[in-house]
Amino acid sequence: MTRTSPFTVLIVGTGGIGRRHAATVRACHADAEFLAVRSEPSEATESLGMKLVADLETGLAANPDAAIVALPPAMHAETASKILAAGIPLYLEKPVATHCADLQPAFDEAEARNIITMVGFNLRFVPGLMRVKDILDAGDLGAPRHARMSIGQWLPDWRPGRDYRETYSAKRALGGGVFYDLIHEIDLARFFFGEFDHVDAVAGNSGALEIDSIDYADIILQRRDFSAAVHLDYLDRSAHRAGRIVCAHGTIAYDVTDGTLDIYEAATGEWRRLAGPEAFVVAEAAPAAIHHFLDCLKSGQATRQPIGEGLRSLALAELAIESGEPHP
Repeated sequence: MTRTSPFTVLIVGTGGIGRRHAATVRACHADAEFLAVRSEPSEATESLGMKLVADLETGLAANPDAAIVALPPAMHAETASKILAAGIPLYLEKPVATHCADLQPAFDEAEARNIITMVGFNLRFVPGLMRVKDILDAGDLGAPRHARMSIGQWLPDWRPGRDYRETYSAKRALGGGVFYDLIHEIDLARFFFGEFDHVDAVAGNSGALEIDSIDYADIILQRRDFSAAVHLDYLDRSAHRAGRIVCAHGTIAYDVTDGTLDIYEAATGEWRRLAGPEAFVVAEAAPAAIHHFLDCLKSGQATRQPIGEGLRSLALAELAIESGEPHP
């Protein structure tokens, strides 16, 4: 495929996330050109000098070097499928869809054509969480036996200056709700421990937020020798993200909010701190993920987390929804 010059990126979704990703691209490619699928200019499009295109088809006809999609989750599958069909490398924000079946065929075809893709599971780029993965892989604490992972934050605090009830998070029809919005924790469970073959969940809407999406869920991910309990909520006024992993010969405790990583070694009977706040600067993870995507575009190598990773984590979320989400 003949590529455009200079480096051109199609941006589909110019909200906060899409804007930040575009700014990271511009920092790497000072002469990058952006095509934004948008009918009217916004502060984001003007500040980054984006050229507006009326629709996705017009943007694809310009043969961009890559596309970044950061839309409400319910719009991801259709948009991503069209981009992949056009053979354009794609960075797709999480969750990759609201139903695996809506995107799986397009991804399978893209894989067969060696199209570079990446899902925006940026927590996999947080150094402290990468260290947790390294400890587990090294096996010095023995096999993991059980884990508890939890994320919670008061939804009205997420996007200052916006009415949270008007955001996609609040609306079931747009893919809002904790199963999708907070899928990072489900993905971290796969990142740390591998695959699971059984899922149970309880979930609901507390009524505290005047929204119609699910605002809390407790999920159990299981396989024969291991289980992980994953808690998700929009309700915690203090905000937290943390986990505790019980292994055969010790325990790992991480707290992303406080910025700590500690291990307990049964052999010594003592806790030891391995990392502090400098290893948990979450704001640096998304740019690191975009850098990785751009490096893979340059080298022609597959990314560490292609869209297939997003589909496998979404499959667990779908099972949790089927198990635990109350239906009207």
